[in-house]
Amino acid sequence: MNYKNNSFYLILEVLYGHLTDLLRFLWQKKNQVLAIGFIVGVFLSFFFLGGAYVVWSGEETRVHKSLEKYRSEVSNFYDSFQPKSVKILDRSGKVMGEFYRRNFRPIRTDNLAKHNVIVWAVLSSEDREFFSHSGLNYTAIMRAVVTNLVQFRLSQGGSTISQQLAKLTLNLGKRNLFNKLTELYCTFYIESHYSKEEILAMYLNQIFLGEGNTGVEEAARYYFRKPASELSPEEAALLVGIIPAPSVYNPVRNLGIALSRQKRVLYDMARNPELHPSQKDIPVKFSDSIEVNLKRFRTIYKVKESKDEDGNPKYSSEIGKYGADKDFRVNLAPDFNSEIRRFILEKFSNEDLEERGLLVYTTLDLEKQRFAEDALRIGVDSVRSDLSKQESEYQKKGKGDLAEVTRSILPQLSGSMISLDPETGDVEAMVGGYKISNVFRFNRAEEAKRQPGSTIKALVYALAFEKRIVNPSSKIKDEKLDISGYSPKNWYKGYKGEITVRQALAQSVNTVSVKLLHEVGISYFIQKLSAILSIPEEEAEQRFQRNLSLALGSGELSPMELSVIYATLMNGGRRVTPRKIIKITDMDGNEFYNTVPNEAAEQILDPVACAMAINTLQSVLTEEGTMTLKRKEGEPFLYAGKTGTVQSPKLKSSKWKGIKGVRDVWFAGLTPRNVTVVWVGHDEGAPFPGSGSGVSGGIWYRYIQNVKSKLGMGNQLVPSFVGDFVKVDVCADDGTLIENHPDYVCKVPLFAQYYYIGDLPPKRNGFNKSDPQPNMITQPNLTEEDDSEISTYETDGSKVQPTAVDSVELEPPLIDNRRVRYNEETP
Repeated sequence: MNYKNNSFYLILEVLYGHLTDLLRFLWQKKNQVLAIGFIVGVFLSFFFLGGAYVVWSGEETRVHKSLEKYRSEVSNFYDSFQPKSVKILDRSGKVMGEFYRRNFRPIRTDNLAKHNVIVWAVLSSEDREFFSHSGLNYTAIMRAVVTNLVQFRLSQGGSTISQQLAKLTLNLGKRNLFNKLTELYCTFYIESHYSKEEILAMYLNQIFLGEGNTGVEEAARYYFRKPASELSPEEAALLVGIIPAPSVYNPVRNLGIALSRQKRVLYDMARNPELHPSQKDIPVKFSDSIEVNLKRFRTIYKVKESKDEDGNPKYSSEIGKYGADKDFRVNLAPDFNSEIRRFILEKFSNEDLEERGLLVYTTLDLEKQRFAEDALRIGVDSVRSDLSKQESEYQKKGKGDLAEVTRSILPQLSGSMISLDPETGDVEAMVGGYKISNVFRFNRAEEAKRQPGSTIKALVYALAFEKRIVNPSSKIKDEKLDISGYSPKNWYKGYKGEITVRQALAQSVNTVSVKLLHEVGISYFIQKLSAILSIPEEEAEQRFQRNLSLALGSGELSPMELSVIYATLMNGGRRVTPRKIIKITDMDGNEFYNTVPNEAAEQILDPVACAMAINTLQSVLTEEGTMTLKRKEGEPFLYAGKTGTVQSPKLKSSKWKGIKGVRDVWFAGLTPRNVTVVWVGHDEGAPFPGSGSGVSGGIWYRYIQNVKSKLGMGNQLVPSFVGDFVKVDVCADDGTLIENHPDYVCKVPLFAQYYYIGDLPPKRNGFNKSDPQPNMITQPNLTEEDDSEISTYETDGSKVQPTAVDSVELEPPLIDNRRVRYNEETP
């Protein structure tokens, strides 16, 4: 480029002359200190200008190429090339998702006139002197400087549309003086090479407007389901209000703030009618009708305002209700596909996405996905039915306030489910919420962190086995504890006395878990947790407070994270990294990206301890455990798992008015080559009837029975490994070795159980043919007030024993639900 023909070069030349005259004047007045300071200042200024120019010189070719592509899009001779799609395939090659980077024609110079409303809004809010300045608006810059100095913070900018386009094209990252100067060179380049109409059209196509939307055309379709040319002033104002901070001002995430911005932009439009490209098209008495039109807008999009527990305003609407699927032609696994799409958009350039047809080979099994969705929906519907009955009971008893609260809980009850292969880390099914929605989806399977309750006990026991503190047959006492003032309660009344470790986990005895964590050490527990979850220890220390209630699940985990913990146990203690994408190719088979399964992973836990933990978790699903699975005689028992329930605190003054119930129910289930975690709850922690075994356990069992009957299941629960172990047959009644003796009686025999060499179960002293052994656990006597985790399932998945509320009572977590939206659609 010839900068001598550029206005910016001329400005620098004139500025240089003035600076020389000023320096000569200061020196003649013998004010050398001021002159030297002035020289240093000038030197630094030219240093930054020169450095920025060097950066710009290196970026100019790339910027030119991008801008020319943008110009081809906005020119009158636009090539109506149809961009190619990205196809998402499940593990068997079925197309389960297909989307386009963009499947519509962008705004062009020849159709700008059809977009008068959005142009009016943009110019009024972002750059009122756009058609008169040459790239910089010095008045706006000075106004912004004064405002920022008065407010002592960067509250206002003075960027023109040309500057914003330069910033978008350069994409230098951090905001600093150096980058701003580089953007300045780019701004003058843009102004000197393109017409104002081209710059405006390019800007309208490239500006980011939140929720993954680039350009006003894409955003208009996302938020309002219409092309940008059909936007009303209110709709256009809402879009333009997003521009300064898309993550803060977009209406899906922060509707209240977005509505305030919308009003501000509308009044800016009213004050600048001359910026409307076609004066005759301005609505009559536009300024006087803003409030009336805003009310109509809120009615159309069903904007509702309510108060949260602290009295702060809370909003909901149908803005963006159908947005998430706007780019998908096929979308059979919305939560999973959304994650894949996000990755693709970050990994590949716009050019790649539009010019190449990509095939994304994933780990998802579409049949398992359907089983998971059906099981979760049936399970959540069951709880909703119970809530509905509860509401009716309150109405009959004249407790209208409780009935109203229960009615408000019912529609927002949700759940999530994650199913993966522990050996490879492959995610085979993922359901992020009960409802299938096209609005912004909160993927609870990966993003929601909740207290896991008793499901965390599996890791506590594995660490206790690894440290040789106990083995499954060790005797341990269930008794009242007081460890530095901490005294955990059991979910049943009283204490069982001396029992085996296997029985303690089977019956989810809280005191024993706390004892074991105390012996293992909280520091060691957090260290192993950070290694398993692949997070820094500093982060783990912040997330998991150092207290013994961690043994009962007081830390917060997402369903995905809990599945990784259980997958690590199933993978012989080796690190498991969840995997969703196998490879990405184009239509011709050229490979651009690939991953390898969980090979040569770091050994975090001892494999023998992991095998012992899995054996012990099998007991949870036998007659001695909290969730009995009835099985046919002689059938191998290839199931293990753990229930988990977190009790809702009994607070009369809470927004739930003291309604009894639980706030989180979990189940982590293990079968050959599979770990599945189920969570059911309310995003704000509202109480509801249920338990880990009765609700989440039932969902898991329905899912796994479908998988087993229709797809098949392996025949080895604990994978083969090399280690210091022996396998023996054990009687779960009392933890003794099963002996070949005519008088030996065992009600719950367990075969091929793992133990460390030299740490075997004891032999039984004497035999009894009929009476249960003194150490054999029995179910406690329950009253209506008692807590219970017990449920029984037949082999067909039906529950034959009613379940009461189970539980661990923990301090309520701080639930951040700002990203959760409740205008989801039932499938």
